[in-house]
Amino acid sequence: MKKIFTLISMIFAFSMGTMAQDIIWSEDFSNYEATDVPSGGTYNYVCTDNGTNATKVYNENIAGGEKPEILIGKKNSKAKNPDVLGTFAATVNLNGKSGDMNLSFKSNGKLTVTVSGATIGENTGTGNDYVYPLTGASGSLTITFTNNTTGNIRLDNIKLFQGVAKKPAGLSWGTSARTVTIGADDNVFPTLSNTNNLTIKYSSSEPTVATIASDGTITLVAAGATVITAESDETDEFEAGKAQYTLTVKEAIDPDAKGQKNNPYTVAEAIEEINALADGATTSGKFYVEGYVVDITSIDIETYYNATFTIADAANGTTTVTAFRLKGLNNSDIKDANYIKSGDKVILYGQLQKYGTSPNTTPEVKSGYIYSLNGATTGIDAVKTVDAQFDGKIYNLAGQEVTKSYKGIVIKNGKKFVIK
Repeated sequence: MKKIFTLISMIFAFSMGTMAQDIIWSEDFSNYEATDVPSGGTYNYVCTDNGTNATKVYNENIAGGEKPEILIGKKNSKAKNPDVLGTFAATVNLNGKSGDMNLSFKSNGKLTVTVSGATIGENTGTGNDYVYPLTGASGSLTITFTNNTTGNIRLDNIKLFQGVAKKPAGLSWGTSARTVTIGADDNVFPTLSNTNNLTIKYSSSEPTVATIASDGTITLVAAGATVITAESDETDEFEAGKAQYTLTVKEAIDPDAKGQKNNPYTVAEAIEEINALADGATTSGKFYVEGYVVDITSIDIETYYNATFTIADAANGTTTVTAFRLKGLNNSDIKDANYIKSGDKVILYGQLQKYGTSPNTTPEVKSGYIYSLNGATTGIDAVKTVDAQFDGKIYNLAGQEVTKSYKGIVIKNGKKFVIK
């Protein structure tokens, strides 16, 4: 029995040894301050850009690691030296090590990676995690990360190692920041991507601003900012993982304030607010605007399921605001070509925008939905399509009796139907 146990122990120890990573070089930029440009030192760091001074350290975590990280400047034809690309390079002495190695890092974009002193293979990582196999390494390596794109790219958590590479945890919130408002109906919180189904521990850096439960549910407490973190422990198969974003919480909005749910703007009032904006500008917050539909531009029931139309303060008004690509009630998809009609009374909810350049500007409500349609604020359930030829009185959603030639959603005997 003792021999069997010893043999099992040896096999386990050997397997653990093959799993271990022998890290030759690593860099997470934690020893640098924001705006630093890494250069020289043990690994002879070299950074280049095209004269825009863009390649430098930022105290952010857009690449997916922890703060700070390095930004590698984009290609820019208008720069002082447009032919010079943004790069970060390091020369690593292998101290006698040779053979197969792995290079891993985090990045929010596709960098071109070249290695002098070894042959580099194809990336086997996913998402923001990149893993490249290196073969034939000996002596020293010069590793260069180049940005050939027209957008800035962030780089972080670089490791050069031998041994079996553990898989990246692959955690991501999909964003670095989100702003919400206490009590708002349209708060949308980022959803954690956890494709490897790892056990997650959640935390909030400022629980006086917002708390997060063990299932990821966020509770807003007070105005301010907090960092929301999701972490997973290292396992036999996966590296430890961490994903963060900054949650900014705004004070609750008085529902009785002008432009809010209980006191929507008239079209004239909305236009006054929009006229105060700069050309092309959009309000940061969303507002409610009440009016009558006077003209329908389009109802897209095949691709985006939204509607574009104009409203005025009267059913025959000529001073209008454009409702640009709004969704239906409860922010639902619009799938009925007769969802709204001229004359319908609506309350819209969305951002106000001064679209265009003076003097050719258009007042708009955008990035929102129809909050109320002829007094109804909820979607139509169990809608039935029926023939227009039936007996009995029928009513529209405003409670007005209509004829059998009416097209759209109607009520008969307390039930809702669609007449086509």
